Amino acid sequence: MSVIVRNSAGGIDLELELERTDLLPGRLTAAVLRLTSNSSREIRGALATLVGTEHWQFHRTERDANGNTHTRTVTDHAELPRVPVQLLGPTTLVANERTVLPFELPVPALGPPSVEATVCGVAWELEVKVDVPGFDPGLVVPIVVHQPTAMLRAGVVSVGQFALWESADAEGDGYRAPIALDPVPLPIGGPFTGRVTLDAPAAQDLQEIRAEIRVDAKATVPSGLKEEITVWAARIAGPGPLAAGTSTFELAGELPATPLPTASLPHGETDATFRVILARAWAPDHHLVRDVALATTTEV
Repeated sequence: MSVIVRNSAGGIDLELELERTDLLPGRLTAAVLRLTSNSSREIRGALATLVGTEHWQFHRTERDANGNTHTRTVTDHAELPRVPVQLLGPTTLVANERTVLPFELPVPALGPPSVEATVCGVAWELEVKVDVPGFDPGLVVPIVVHQPTAMLRAGVVSVGQFALWESADAEGDGYRAPIALDPVPLPIGGPFTGRVTLDAPAAQDLQEIRAEIRVDAKATVPSGLKEEITVWAARIAGPGPLAAGTSTFELAGELPATPLPTASLPHGETDATFRVILARAWAPDHHLVRDVALATTTEV
């Protein structure tokens, strides 16, 4: 469904119609800019630019005048290479006459995708400006750049060794559990199903058996920060006894739409794991972990 955004400044009305605001890497997106001026005026041109801004966090240690050191958290930013489209060159806008400028917006073939983590991430927006002597009327539209399933499957982005396997073994503390998931990669904003086949070495009482999907985000710079984000969690059994031997648990869920795909950024990266947690009272929990990959769309 198309999106229409309007703005008025300095006697110029701008109306942008965009085919979609969730964009695919390497694909063109149709758009139209409509300009109307309340008086005849000369303009130098009009430009549409896809702008991506990366952020990342790290610790910086500083020494004060007394020789004491302290560490603070710094958030740095960098603009990704711009993707401009020239919509109009020098011309005259005729009073009250609408100028219609259809165009196609390109998206970089490798993204990177939109990522909304605290310690690292990328935010995209479409910036449209009209170059008028003295001021530049324009508008800005927030954009999401996807991480397609096909890009992860093609190996463009590094993922965990078994992240793209439908079933992978997880082991820990004497427990073993083949964990099967469908689909793979897992779809952010979409449903999934799974099966955990748990082999327990001995019977014991548990508070619960819980499944979680966690995203690990980190800034890949010196003293870069890390964070672990639980994006989905559900109880799949318990409380009660777990028998020795093999038990099978079915599960189903839906991931929230927050853009947290598996991604490699210029100054950061994100990956994900699926965990089965055997929670015990007054004792450390057992964790069985397998790699997973998260995509934001199955579109090609």
